[in-house]
Amino acid sequence: MKRSKRLSPVVLIAAKDTEAALIKVGSANAAWLADKEQLDDLNRYRAEYLDRFRRGDTLVMSAQKVLELRSFLVHLDQAIEAQTQQVKTRSATLARHRLVWQQARSKEQAMQSLIDRYQDEEFKQEARQEQLDNDERNTSQWVRRRR
Repeated sequence: MKRSKRLSPVVLIAAKDTEAALIKVGSANAAWLADKEQLDDLNRYRAEYLDRFRRGDTLVMSAQKVLELRSFLVHLDQAIEAQTQQVKTRSATLARHRLVWQQARSKEQAMQSLIDRYQDEEFKQEARQEQLDNDERNTSQWVRRRR
């Protein structure tokens, strides 16, 4: 069996590994995007809430209402901080999955390149052998004619 044929299953396994790694990159990217969108929503909500508060008449607002607003903003800021941390974690996970995918892809390409080189060598060897066979056939025919 030719070397290129023996390596074909290895390339198939490498291709499957690359595909599996790419699927993980896709799901990690989707999770990161969802968390990022939620963080953007929280920041937008906080900005809108503060804007409404600033447009309102603060002199008429009771002390109880101000304390409730402050407490709400503290909780909202904590939620934003937690979501920011979640986005960072998802980003790191995405980076790890991308690195694994890049390594798998690189391995697959190296294996495919090796198979291509082996096939090229096999083709050249077959061409040389065919040329030798033709030369031998022509030589034997020439010798037979001379007799």
